[in-house]
Amino acid sequence: MAPFQGISVGIDRKSPVSWPLFERHRSFRYTGTLRSVTYTPGAPGPGAPEAVAAALKQAAAAFE
Repeated sequence: MAPFQGISVGIDRKSPVSWPLFERHRSFRYTGTLRSVTYTPGAPGPGAPEAVAAALKQAAAAFE
């Protein structure tokens, strides 16, 4: 998602980490002090373009 939404640090109004907390308080700004932020991407998710392409290729192969 980062290519489409960016990486939010301190406040994110688009996609809350915890829906129950968001429903109670809505979004609120982090008021502490950030000294550094590390972003470590994980493995691509099931909706990643390469995963979708592989699934479509596999499905098409079933009809050959």
